[in-house]
Amino acid sequence: MRRTLKERGLERGQEKDRRILELLNADAPYAEFKRTLLELEKHWLKGEATETGRLRIRRSIAEDLVSQAYAFDMPWKEFGTRLRVVQRLGFSNLALRVHIACLYVQSLHLYPRQARDAWDMLEDAERRLLRVPKAHFLRKEGLSAIAHAKSVTTVSRPSSRRRA
Repeated sequence: MRRTLKERGLERGQEKDRRILELLNADAPYAEFKRTLLELEKHWLKGEATETGRLRIRRSIAEDLVSQAYAFDMPWKEFGTRLRVVQRLGFSNLALRVHIACLYVQSLHLYPRQARDAWDMLEDAERRLLRVPKAHFLRKEGLSAIAHAKSVTTVSRPSSRRRA
């Protein structure tokens, strides 16, 4: 009997969470997180029949890799690479767009030269949230996360470039 999309997604999410918890409990280095997540992606891609499904898998793994790169204070070469992959693939949903934009701004103490791009990304996420109905929980939670990111970052928004 074939499982539904929702059932497959739930199983994959639980498997990924279990693997991440095992790595956290083992105090594994970033390289181990990256290897494990990319192996899961490869395994899941083999069993996925549709391009839409493959894109969903790639996005999910890419978003987790950005979070892990942030958690491990990875240098720009790694964090930036992971971020660009997510931007190329697109975000799974608005909540993850907000999450990653917040991580990017909060990491600017490591990559101050990326300030304009990070702030642009955060402001784009905020504009998108402001289009969500006021009563929706995502709007409140997202705006709260953005306010927090703005309050804890140590690198302020660069001033606008003046054109002559």
